[in-house]
Amino acid sequence: MKILIIGASGYIGSHVAAVFADAGHEVSALHRPGGAPLPARYGHVTGNLAEPGALTAAAAGYDRVIHAGAPIDDGTDRAGTEALLASGSPLLYTTGAAVLGAGAQDEDSPADPHPIAAGRPAIEQSVLRAGGWVIRPGMVYGDGGGLVHGLLTTKAAERGTGVYIGPPGTRWPVVHIDDLAALYLAVASRATPGTIWHGASETVRLDAIAAALGRGQAASWPVPEARAELGLLADLFTRDQDVSAAKTRAALGWAPAFTSIAKYPHRLTTAPSRRISRRRRSCRAERQGALRARHQCSLTQFIGLWAGLRWS
Repeated sequence: MKILIIGASGYIGSHVAAVFADAGHEVSALHRPGGAPLPARYGHVTGNLAEPGALTAAAAGYDRVIHAGAPIDDGTDRAGTEALLASGSPLLYTTGAAVLGAGAQDEDSPADPHPIAAGRPAIEQSVLRAGGWVIRPGMVYGDGGGLVHGLLTTKAAERGTGVYIGPPGTRWPVVHIDDLAALYLAVASRATPGTIWHGASETVRLDAIAAALGRGQAASWPVPEARAELGLLADLFTRDQDVSAAKTRAALGWAPAFTSIAKYPHRLTTAPSRRISRRRRSCRAERQGALRARHQCSLTQFIGLWAGLRWS
């Protein structure tokens, strides 16, 4: 298939692009002028998510367009999605578990978004009505990227102990980046159009992740303190979710290889692979400095960090 990847220089998108290319598909990547360099084996298509008007022409003529780009703002994101759908190329769109409510949730549960993802359900519905697909990843980890590496590991190093926000016991869905990339390939290859799929290999307590990072030690980061630094993301850390991917596994034969994040703490901080380590090194100082400084990161950057789309 001819595949266009949006967000191919990001955490999720770079892994997804590699999986499709390795499977023999013809992969092109949307490339913003002045953006991060991309591997030579991908075709380059000029475009910018911040300029939706040009996306229809850029996305035309592909068997699949896979959107794993970072969110910008609700209006721009919605306009960009509509422009991509207008191209006529089938669209696979990435949202996240934050569109779901607290408690037990599955692929058929109605949306009940946290304010950090308030605009996402409407975009999901646009994609589904057009016959596209939606993937909702949990918190993505592995290969040195994502929110675990970008925030929780940083805080553990700063404080000398693992850190979780608010009271203990809050659960989140998680997924390893390699398992998630394999899910994109499965959805693009054999999923029924107009369907939602969950990228979650397990549900895990956030204080258990903190303890793994802290070599058995973990402490609460009080919500008011965390909110002063992280804004709405801090409140999201207190939303207890048990998100099932049972339908996804059964229908697509998706079988995650990494099913216990807490048993493998070294996987939370493993150095990035060679194919994207240069990009990560170049942004590491900026990312870590922003995470330490209050109000230095925009809300959309933190949304991207949480979703595993950017800031990896």
